[in-house]
Amino acid sequence: MTTAKQPRRIFDPQQKITAVLSIWTERRTTAQLCQELDISPALLGQWQNLAIEGMLKALDPKKKDPLPPLNQRLSRLIEKKLSGSATSLEKRLKALQKAKQSSAG
Repeated sequence: MTTAKQPRRIFDPQQKITAVLSIWTERRTTAQLCQELDISPALLGQWQNLAIEGMLKALDPKKKDPLPPLNQRLSRLIEKKLSGSATSLEKRLKALQKAKQSSAG
C-alpha cells in the first residue's frame, strides 16, 4: 500500500505574516493555526524565526546591506535624465532671473 504524497503548497508572504501575527497577538493558538492551515508546528516556528530575523535586520542601524549595483544601461539612463533635467531647470532659473531684472528695472 502506497500513500499518496500531498503536493507541496506555497504560502505567499502575506499568508505567513498573517499567521505569525495571529500567534504573536494571541488571536489563535499554535495548535489552532496549524490545524487551520494544515501545517506543522515546525514550519510555523520557522516563519516566526524568519520574521524575528527580518525585524532585527531591518531595525539595526549598524548593519545595512549595500544596494545592488545598477546595470550600465540603467545608470546611463539615470545620468541622461538627470543631466537633461538640470539643463531645463537652469533654463527656467535664467528665465525667472531675466523676468525679475526686467520688472525691477
